[in-house]
Amino acid sequence: MPKFEIVARIDATNVRSLVWDGDSLVDWAGGGNRFELHGNCFEGSIRHPFEFDAACVSPSGKYAAVYQRLDTKGAVLKNGEFLRELSRSDYHADVYEYPICFARLGTGQEVLIHCPDEYCQLEIEDAETGERLTQHANRKPVDFFHSRLAVNFAGTYLLSAGWVWQPYDFFGLFNLPEALVDPVLLDDWNFVPKVSAEVSSAAFLGDDRLVIATSAETFEDEFTGDEVRPSSIAVWNITRQKLMGNVLLEQAAGTLMPVDEEVVVDFFEHPKLVSISTGKVIERLPDVHSGTQTSSIIHHIEPLPAMALDPARRRFAIASESEILVVAVSD
Repeated sequence: MPKFEIVARIDATNVRSLVWDGDSLVDWAGGGNRFELHGNCFEGSIRHPFEFDAACVSPSGKYAAVYQRLDTKGAVLKNGEFLRELSRSDYHADVYEYPICFARLGTGQEVLIHCPDEYCQLEIEDAETGERLTQHANRKPVDFFHSRLAVNFAGTYLLSAGWVWQPYDFFGLFNLPEALVDPVLLDDWNFVPKVSAEVSSAAFLGDDRLVIATSAETFEDEFTGDEVRPSSIAVWNITRQKLMGNVLLEQAAGTLMPVDEEVVVDFFEHPKLVSISTGKVIERLPDVHSGTQTSSIIHHIEPLPAMALDPARRRFAIASESEILVVAVSD
């Protein structure tokens, strides 16, 4: 039976962001402060011109992006040094989370994926130079607010868990190699499962599956059985375009971190181990605050704690006012 194991408690205050760098944690938004799991801390020397409060890092760790979750400003760092500025559309930027992530393509090239021009238009850039790889004269994206971007380990699929106007939380899935050949493919999607409720979160379960959590908000009166239902957790096989599991959740879910094919960590309110096959909570850490995010729209909730997720090593880190807690999932 999987269970939580507290690996480390690191004294730290004013932590603004966390990303993993091997067995260390780095706060790039806070100036590059570094925290080692055995307790050593090293103060960074970066002085940002804006109050950045989030960060993401490229697969190699060479590049990092710092940004304002609910604003328009960002920057790319290379080996801890400023490389170039970033920006996004200010249309409702104060409402939903900045759409941004890194990826490594099959060629080994590291790219940055974000929405530098329009809230609804995804672009892929070379991480180093900013050269746009998705330039195309006929881009006509659908009206979708991209957010919570993620790419699978193989670099073949891009996930965007954003929203459409009413507002309504949904998601899109894109084939990256195909989109680099024909960028127009980033402007719509046609291979996501039928969903009868708002999508609280989604995450890659391996390279060819998604695990999806939905809220109780539904727009259907009747269900046919081939859709992801309200208040559920489901697995979607991307290659086969088929639902492989679809069960009711014991309680509402937020951000998900897959542990293996059977279990995810859910971070709504506090970390919980949840069975994918039953929707039941296996174990919880009720004294660890992990935020109340169930959407890309976060302007109305308390600021999210800095968190770093490492599904490959089955561990995560969460910052509080006084410390960084590192937790692993063991069998």
